[in-house]
Amino acid sequence: MSITAYLIVFGSGLLAGMLILAIAQKISSGESLDFFSGFSKLFSIISRSVRKVPENQSDDEERVAEPQRGVDPREQNLYDSAQTIRNILLILATSIQRTGKAASDSSIALGDVKSAINTMDIPTDLGKAHSLLLKEIDLVISSNTTLKGELAKSQAVLNEQQRQIEALRTAVRIDGLTQLANRAYFDEKLGELIALRKRYGDPFSLMMIDLDNFKGVNDSYGHPAGDRILKGVAMKIKASLRGSDFLARFGGDEYALILIKTGAADAAEVAWKLCEEIRGSRFLLDKTAVSMTLSIGLAEAYENDSEETLLKRADDALYRAKSNGRNGVAVADKS
Repeated sequence: MSITAYLIVFGSGLLAGMLILAIAQKISSGESLDFFSGFSKLFSIISRSVRKVPENQSDDEERVAEPQRGVDPREQNLYDSAQTIRNILLILATSIQRTGKAASDSSIALGDVKSAINTMDIPTDLGKAHSLLLKEIDLVISSNTTLKGELAKSQAVLNEQQRQIEALRTAVRIDGLTQLANRAYFDEKLGELIALRKRYGDPFSLMMIDLDNFKGVNDSYGHPAGDRILKGVAMKIKASLRGSDFLARFGGDEYALILIKTGAADAAEVAWKLCEEIRGSRFLLDKTAVSMTLSIGLAEAYENDSEETLLKRADDALYRAKSNGRNGVAVADKS
């Protein structure tokens, strides 16, 4: 069974358990079974997580989501499944916390009632009823104590499951070869920064970085050697960046770099330094020192940019850099 299938089965089991627990609690308390309204938000989140529908978009406005360019559908499906299960776990954890608080509040209130009853002057003929009432109160308090213990255990299990889900979400964001962020993670990050740019005006710049004549390396030395070059270049670039910058493998021999709070002029300086760093490096393949160069297209994000327009401007700049003889930087004009 695939990881995605395990996640779906796991999430379904959690959801079913939650529904059964809610039904049992409602029946035992004598309340009407109107709990379905309480789960409407859960089903909404699950549905929207799977279908990628924005929260403020109605069902009539739903559109079929187009697959992201360059993203492996299996990788995207695994990431979406992990996100859905994560949302379920967060809702369950919140429900457990609320139930535990309700149990504590109930025990305190019943303890007060018991104290009040004990101080009352009860007629002799009501003594048996008095004893039975106190006994029932003790049973409920005891049940609440047991429930709180079980909830604490459940909370610990959920915490561990959330940790595992977070680890899985991180794993499916990483490119297996270079250990950089993968394309799906890059698309997510770019969307977040575009939204922040529109709302707060925070500047950032995008670089599209291409390894020049990389096909010749694969043809001359083989694909395993080419993989070593890709990993080596990734390490060199990453070592030259700030901790806040975001480097991803965009696909093939192409990288994408986002420089946070950086305009085009400062980003161009960084781009030229990267070109110099890679040009001055030597990569050992079959005891032969191989040199590589970079072509970089750079575009600063502006208020009217979307993910698509910013990528296109950076791509066009990259094309100009390669047309100008490679081993250089081209900066996109403001559109």
